[in-house]
Amino acid sequence: MDAAARATLAERATIAKADTMQQHVLLCGAADCGEAGDPAAALKALKHAVAEAGLRREVLVSEAACLEICEQGPICVVHPDGTWYAQVDEEVARRIVAEHLVAGEVVADHAFLDPHAA
Repeated sequence: MDAAARATLAERATIAKADTMQQHVLLCGAADCGEAGDPAAALKALKHAVAEAGLRREVLVSEAACLEICEQGPICVVHPDGTWYAQVDEEVARRIVAEHLVAGEVVADHAFLDPHAA
């Protein structure tokens, strides 16, 4: 890779917060993943709650085309934790930010895969 390409990528990584990101939250945005609610509304709630919590530099929230679970959606996964959530509506999205990302506690009533659970 040449120096110009490397510089462009470094600039884009800074804009995407890749240089300060500690956690990445992915939410399935597939149209057929919205059994529990509107994925677009849940994504907006996640992003808004992250901003309100002052975590915009540490937490990147992204929409995924598909997370391959296709049941009880919208589905959400928090990395690097590896905790997966189902039925993520706007309220659950706000809880994931407040309880999981801020307080470090899994939202147990919506988590279906928690690699740290005993």
